[in-house]
Amino acid sequence: MKTLVVMNEKGGVGKTTIVAHAGWYFAERVATLVIDLDQQGNLTTTLGSHVSSVDSVALFAAPTRVPAVGRLTVARSTRALLGVEGVNHACIETFRDSLAAMAGDYAICVIDTPPALTVRSFGALLAADAVLAPIGINDYSIQGVAELLRAIKGVAHHYRRPEPTFLGLLPSVFDRKSRRERALFESLAAQAGKLLFPGIVAKRDLYARAVSEGQPVWALPSSAAREAGQEIRHVFDEVARRMEIDP
Repeated sequence: MKTLVVMNEKGGVGKTTIVAHAGWYFAERVATLVIDLDQQGNLTTTLGSHVSSVDSVALFAAPTRVPAVGRLTVARSTRALLGVEGVNHACIETFRDSLAAMAGDYAICVIDTPPALTVRSFGALLAADAVLAPIGINDYSIQGVAELLRAIKGVAHHYRRPEPTFLGLLPSVFDRKSRRERALFESLAAQAGKLLFPGIVAKRDLYARAVSEGQPVWALPSSAAREAGQEIRHVFDEVARRMEIDP
């Protein structure tokens, strides 16, 4: 099982949209597990028809498997996740062991993390094969990138494991009609071009509609939805290629 972690300290960068669509995309091809570690639970609401009987908090308590409910299975978020922050940090390794116990159950696991560097985030990073960082094209979301990269290196060093592959910074909720955002994007590309993911997720009302209706944007009946579907599927085509996820 390959594990993809979607992470950014800043909220409002489209993480829920990206993780939900990752789940739908990969479930078309392989058995897919999605783990919601964000106590807000927006992803759990979106993918509610695929929720398993095991909540994500259980994965920190003891090595635990999440029974599949179909090609797409979700370990849901609950407010109990907040309690993980106050327990012994050995739970970070327990979370890794829970995912290792499911190595033969799923082809890919996609993890949604809270918008902060928490014990849950470190657990996700310890288990990660690859990390994707959605960013809004604004000064505040970009500022947290260096901290995220330090966290990836720090967890790998502390636990003496190879660093997960950093897939890149994915420009998300990008308003291409905004002159300021286009200028910021060009500046970001000039400063950190090697860190940019080769794709974007533009700011589109259709993504919000898809998430609220609990279905992928490419399933919505319009030419604009097909265009959005091509855009976001291109992102996951590249993720699948780089993570060697074969259908």
